[in-house]
Amino acid sequence: MKKIALLGLSLLLIGACKKDSDTDGTDGGNGGGSSSGMQAYIGIEGTSPNGISSLALYNVTNQTIENNVFRKANINPMGSQLSDMMLDKSRNQLVLIVPGSNKIVFVDAKTMKIKFQTRDLLQIRKVAQVSDNLYYVSCPELPGFYVINANNGNVVDEIAFDVGVNQTEIAVWEDLAFICNNGNPISKDSTVSIVRTSEDTLVTNLIVGHSPNSFVIDEDNQLWILCSGDLNVADPTQSGAGSLWMYNLDTMYRDIDSGWAIMPDTVKYFVDNQLRPHSLTHDEAGDNLYYITNLPTGDIAVTNTNVSILNENPIVEDNFYSLAFDPINLELYGMRTPDDIEQNGALQIFDPVGSKKTSITIGVKPNNVVFK
Repeated sequence: MKKIALLGLSLLLIGACKKDSDTDGTDGGNGGGSSSGMQAYIGIEGTSPNGISSLALYNVTNQTIENNVFRKANINPMGSQLSDMMLDKSRNQLVLIVPGSNKIVFVDAKTMKIKFQTRDLLQIRKVAQVSDNLYYVSCPELPGFYVINANNGNVVDEIAFDVGVNQTEIAVWEDLAFICNNGNPISKDSTVSIVRTSEDTLVTNLIVGHSPNSFVIDEDNQLWILCSGDLNVADPTQSGAGSLWMYNLDTMYRDIDSGWAIMPDTVKYFVDNQLRPHSLTHDEAGDNLYYITNLPTGDIAVTNTNVSILNENPIVEDNFYSLAFDPINLELYGMRTPDDIEQNGALQIFDPVGSKKTSITIGVKPNNVVFK
């Protein structure tokens, strides 16, 4: 059954590509899920377009990594183009979004063995848990999202939008889900859809900057949306700058319930209109926002939430594909690619100011980190 819904959420950070050499670190094995100490699952997309995706398991305490933990535990490969992964802690279940194979794979996070799979889902992108028993999976093909039963992987419903192009990232706060409408080169978009998860219905579409791509929710219930800006292919000097939008979610909730217009608390624009920022993440206190300066790869930059002008100067210059922040050990994870993005990349770990602590060679296009 299809419902018409509006969805919204987007943050986009983009940056400039740099060249550098990779330093290998320890490449050891601890066993798929059985090692001691804190762990991080690393999702690896693989070569384009049909390369096999994989999972690596990083032992944070010992600084060692075991590659191919999924393949070691299962007869069949995961599939291709892994685009997102999530840990459902209550079920100790990893949810893997594999659009190249049109499926979702549900995995026991301890043994790495497949529990069940949901197939024939075209163009799925990102996943988020919206209640104890339900997930949302964004899908530009609908366009909209699937509602998935967390206990068996069954599709509960398909929610289609009458607006919004290229649904990607999803964030959840209270009973609101924010879905990023990232657009594409032909049909550009600058909206984030807000969905009431208790009813699977559209609340409204936020109008933000061009191409929202990522977002974070900080300790003060503030939603930060990163937008990469409007690239003018014919004349890049005339491109629209990227931007960062902030909404206070407590205020937003009040405005939604009262039927009032939803306005951003702050909007900040990048001075350099050649930047295409993406992959927004934040530190444990939410005071510092990290992003990558360009698409598909770029430098790492950080800006403080309290400053009026965005910092565009990188703290690390290299080719980074995605970012994550470890709030327990206060470390920044950068997924680095070589100049040839189809070659093996690296997991690089930095302190909060960008000093490198670890670099470990890993597979092609490492793009997701989930801490356990």
